[in-house]
Order: sequence, then C-alpha cells, then structure tokens
Amino acid sequence: MSRRDERSAPPRRGLFAGAARPPMDSMPRIRTAFARGLLGMWASPLVVGATVGWIVLEWFVILALGYPGPFSMLGHVSALPPLSTITDITISTGILGIRIGLLFTIAVGVVHALWLAVLTGWAVETIETGTATRWGAVRGLRAFPVTVALHVIGVAALFISQFVVSIGGPGLSLFLQIGVLVVVLWVLAFAPVIAVAEGRRLTDCLGRSVRAARLPGSGNVTFATLYVIPVFATLVAGVPGSKLDVSPPPSAWVFVILANLFHAAMLAAYAMRYLAVAGEVPDAPVRTPPSRDRSSRDRRPARRR
Repeated sequence: MSRRDERSAPPRRGLFAGAARPPMDSMPRIRTAFARGLLGMWASPLVVGATVGWIVLEWFVILALGYPGPFSMLGHVSALPPLSTITDITISTGILGIRIGLLFTIAVGVVHALWLAVLTGWAVETIETGTATRWGAVRGLRAFPVTVALHVIGVAALFISQFVVSIGGPGLSLFLQIGVLVVVLWVLAFAPVIAVAEGRRLTDCLGRSVRAARLPGSGNVTFATLYVIPVFATLVAGVPGSKLDVSPPPSAWVFVILANLFHAAMLAAYAMRYLAVAGEVPDAPVRTPPSRDRSSRDRRPARRR
C-alpha cells in the first residue's frame, strides 16, 4: 500500500475507540434514559405485578427443590447477563451442590432467559408506545434465543473473571472482576433489544450490539460501569436476606422486588438509548468472495520450465 493510500484509509478503531470523544447528540443522556425507563416500567401495573409474581413463584419453586438461600440473590433475576448469571450459579449450586450444580447452571439460566425476553419486550414497547401490554410480552419472545446465548456467555465470563483474578492477585482482584463484568455488559447489552425491535438473527444481534456499543462518544462504557458497580456492591455487602435463611424478613422482600424493578428500568434505559441511534449503527462489513477467474487461475498447476 502506498503512502497516499495509507493517509486516505480510515483509521483503525480499537476496542475502546471513541470512549473519550464528545458525547453524541442523538444518544440520550444516562440520566434521561434511566428516568424514562424508571417512569415507564414502574408506572406499568402489568410490569410491576408480573415482576412480583415471578419472584414469588420462583422462590416457592426453588424452596421446594431444597434451595437454602440466600434469598437476596433473587434480586438480580431480572438483570442482564453476566450480572444475572451470578444468581444462576448460586441457585443451581445451592440446590445440587457445587460439583453437580455447575453442570445445571445453564438450565437455570434458560428459565431466567425466558423471563428476561418477556421483560425486554415490555421495555421496548414502553419506549415505543409509552405502555406495556400482553402483546409486548409475546413480542419479547423474539429475544429468547439471544437471552439464552447471553446467559451462556455470562457463565463463560464469570469463569474468565475468576481466572483473571487468580492471575492478578488479591490486590487487583476486585477491579479485574468488575472490569470483566463491565466489558461483557458493555458490548452485549443491546442484543436483546435489537432482537425485539428489529427481529434479527442471533449472530446479527450480537454483532450489531458490539457495533452500537462502540459508537464514538456514546458513553456506553460509563453506562455499563454505573450499572455494574451498585449491583456488585449488593453482592459483597450485607443486604437484607443475604444470610442462609428460608424465612426472609419483609425487608428482604422489599429489597428483592425493588432490585428487580431497578433492573427492569435499566433494561428500558438500554432500549431507549439503542432505539435513538439505531439508524446510525453501521452494518456488518460484507465479505466478498474471490472471483472465479482468480480462484481458477490460482488452482492451475504451474508450468514446468
């Protein structure tokens, strides 16, 4: 390549390219998106009632299966993976033990993926129309393959974080673990919204989510960080219902319900931020196959001299 071609070619973008760019005019601010998501989801009797009903039903089911607690882990059932993956692992290992429970983590994740798909349908519908209906829940089933894939990726991300922590040592363990959660959430959080709003295939949703997350000046890294840190704090702090107890106090129920409604609001905030810039997300580059003439010419045996 000549020097002129090198100067005219667009610069290569790294993983964190655009993180320090000026904010996008079309991307809603973090505070605005969260306020809109909170107002839309919390004002819907259908969303609030379904969230409470899901938590109550799941608690009685896992209690019947022998789950010993802690009850506070149910506060992140509605979270985006890999945050909700921590709940998947805790429930499966609590019921079946560490050795067998880890093998059934994906099964628990599939159940939670169904709920996350329905919740995503309501989040997109709330941003688009201002209200959540039963049709939004049916529409949300489009995202079920994507949410299942995100739960699988979340399991891999947690194992990677544990491996990174073992390498980094105790001094950096907390920051490294948070960093892995932030990166995975940053690049994949838009995928369920894309599946519901645009009806794309699994690979298209994942790839488009990465490209949307990397839009220059979008502030998506900051948004993911502000989401992960408070959730991670509830996992290491002594919140109501964090002890091994099958009779959680009323304060634990309040915490779990409010935490799930917080995750619902964050999901709607992600929906608002993506829908605002959906038209600016670049399409995946098209790979052009080599021409037939060139390929056939390459297959010809070299002439002997």
